[in-house]
Amino acid sequence: MVGWYLSEQARHALRTARTLARDRGDPAPGSADLLLAAILGQWDDEHAGGPALLRACGLTAEQASQLAATLLPAADTLEAPTAAAEPRLIGGLRFVLDQAYRIAAEARAPYVGTEHLVVAMLWQDTQAAAHQLRRHGVSYAQAADQLATLPHTEHAEQIDPLEAVQVPTPAVGWLHELARQQAEQHPIEGDRRVSTLHHLLALAMLPTAANKLLAELGVSHQTVVERLAEEGARLIQADNWRPQELPVEGWEEFRVTDQEHEVIRGRFHAVNKELGRRGVRFMFGKRDDDPEWSLVRIHPGQSVSTHVWSWTVSSVACRNRHTFRRVPWGSTRPERDRHRTSQRVGSPQPSGDTRASAAGVLG
Repeated sequence: MVGWYLSEQARHALRTARTLARDRGDPAPGSADLLLAAILGQWDDEHAGGPALLRACGLTAEQASQLAATLLPAADTLEAPTAAAEPRLIGGLRFVLDQAYRIAAEARAPYVGTEHLVVAMLWQDTQAAAHQLRRHGVSYAQAADQLATLPHTEHAEQIDPLEAVQVPTPAVGWLHELARQQAEQHPIEGDRRVSTLHHLLALAMLPTAANKLLAELGVSHQTVVERLAEEGARLIQADNWRPQELPVEGWEEFRVTDQEHEVIRGRFHAVNKELGRRGVRFMFGKRDDDPEWSLVRIHPGQSVSTHVWSWTVSSVACRNRHTFRRVPWGSTRPERDRHRTSQRVGSPQPSGDTRASAAGVLG
């Protein structure tokens, strides 16, 4: 997901790091040292945010040159790579990239740029790249402060606004790569994929909130390893789950208040399995063109009449003393406006069979 938001300069730096690693006989770079050297190679690029951040932290051009020489043997160059393929990143470099995504999201930046990669290296502080920067007087705290005021000068295609994504915690940034490593260390017989079981192993490794909860539930990393060895081939089949295809026709759509929406949603989910056996399907949400109302969409299945579920929704609305409106599923905005009707407290009571079925959902 990080690659979706990478700036052009960040992609260039990652490809350069891969080229440098390949020259050393390593097609999958795992160290951040080569990435920092690649970012320093953009020192004269006026649009590169990483060098701009380092300059704001007091690093001079001479120090940058010395630092690059320290990270790279003298024979290496920082020529632009010609390969178009995305670099395959592993180990510490993968952690840096995932943390850079988190840092950019926290800063509400429009992209993941070289400046976020530099801050992520300092945040990790596990490899020579961070240590060399600190020797030159560039600390994580200083870089984080400068990042807050640094202008966004790198180029990125605005596919999806990074500013709108939910910000992950630092621990979440570790999970993807740790799960991949766990899949290599604890493969499931006959299946080489990274599974949710390996993500569970990753969760059980870190001193995080999830690890604490697992410990309270009596689940340890070793426990999961043992169960994976014994029953992994059976358990992983559940990872092949996919959402059930929904009916195309036969839906009804109900416009309700947000308060009613929460009541109805909770009561439907309370009997979700029973409804599923009857073939009932339901969805909740909003329309972009009608944001003041919440929506409940119901498909009654083969054994339950539509009227039962219509009454279920309308009775919740009446109980809460709110206006209830129903419109046909799939109708356009003008059509929905023509179909809007109000049912208030005092609506006719349903028949005995209908009332009994509705009571099963309403409790």
